[in-house]
Amino acid sequence: MIRPTAASAANAELDLGGALAPGAVGAVVYDTLGMPMTLRAARKMSKDSIQLALQRALTALHHGVAPAGAPIAPIDSLEVVFLLGRFYRSLGRKAIDLTKVHRDRWSNITGVADVLHEAMQDLS
Repeated sequence: MIRPTAASAANAELDLGGALAPGAVGAVVYDTLGMPMTLRAARKMSKDSIQLALQRALTALHHGVAPAGAPIAPIDSLEVVFLLGRFYRSLGRKAIDLTKVHRDRWSNITGVADVLHEAMQDLS
């Protein structure tokens, strides 16, 4: 008789949201910051999960020091370009053209998350 160990019991409770093995076609894979590594993963992300991944990436950009302010605090346009590049890095798609998005929509983390979430819904 095989008895479940504490580790196997913990793994049984882990909800990966339908994630497949990283090499599987159509897998839902995220990096250590929560950024999507596949199109399917990007499409499955909620606005909140995108925002959290962006905040983690921005913290990593600032060498582990979280930028001051709330998610609605203004961020630099260079930081926005970095975040978009980081988000799209593994997707094999071009990032959003910020010249076609009003500045008010991407001037803070919440706005960038909204723009990315809308863009992910339009991906095929």
